Amino acid sequence: MQALPQAAFFLLLEAAVGGTIALFWVHLRGEVGRGFTLFTGVCLLGFALLAVWLRSAFPPLVSPDIDPTASLWFAVERTLSFAFLVALTVYLLGLRAQAWTIITRPIGTLVPLLGLASLWAAAQVAPSPQLHGLGTPLAVLAGAMALGSALVGLSLGHWYLVSPTLSVKPLIQVTFMCLGALVIQSILLPLLLFVPGPSRQGVQQLFSEYLVFFGVRIVFGLLVPLIATIMAWRTARIRSLDSATGLLYIVAALILAGEISARTLFFLTGVAT
Repeated sequence: MQALPQAAFFLLLEAAVGGTIALFWVHLRGEVGRGFTLFTGVCLLGFALLAVWLRSAFPPLVSPDIDPTASLWFAVERTLSFAFLVALTVYLLGLRAQAWTIITRPIGTLVPLLGLASLWAAAQVAPSPQLHGLGTPLAVLAGAMALGSALVGLSLGHWYLVSPTLSVKPLIQVTFMCLGALVIQSILLPLLLFVPGPSRQGVQQLFSEYLVFFGVRIVFGLLVPLIATIMAWRTARIRSLDSATGLLYIVAALILAGEISARTLFFLTGVAT
């Protein structure tokens, strides 16, 4: 049961951080309006709040006496997570007020960096020896970009109903970002499993005891959404927005299922996928 709240925490934080990076990528370049940024930003802020609450209610089992490094990373994670929450909240309030431009402008580039740093620190609390200790944070960051960009793309697809004259360029960019993240995940997976480093027992569990869940991770979390994202990207390029949005529903749901499987399997086997 300990694996469930930890996996849920990572899912929420991945959605918040990855979504914020994707959102600010198009927002800071002036490609989406203030209304879309506020609406989507508030949704992502809700994910971040839930993640921080869940982490406080179900903290990881770390002790400074047993594992001081993990305890240090947990302290860093908590600090950065709260800083990310505060910075995102201040930015959205400033964007809403419009009079705080001088304050919000420098915060704009800081918010995604704080989210990225908090997610990296969270992944280091329970590290694995894969890829010389970089396997877990790389897997988490790639998953965050895939899930977050899919959610932002889905929100953007609906926003065209409100602003039909909005350029299709940001949707193409966000969808391509999701596609790139899925490609990176697909390349990273065999490296995580077969480059020396992961626990042999954990890998054996993936291919035996947890084979069904591992299959969900590969087929429905990577392969099918990869195909669907290519289709969404192509339909967005020809401004077939209804089709692109429908495909992004499928992409977001499948990536979510894949990330649930990946994070749960990690806390059950100690192997990042």
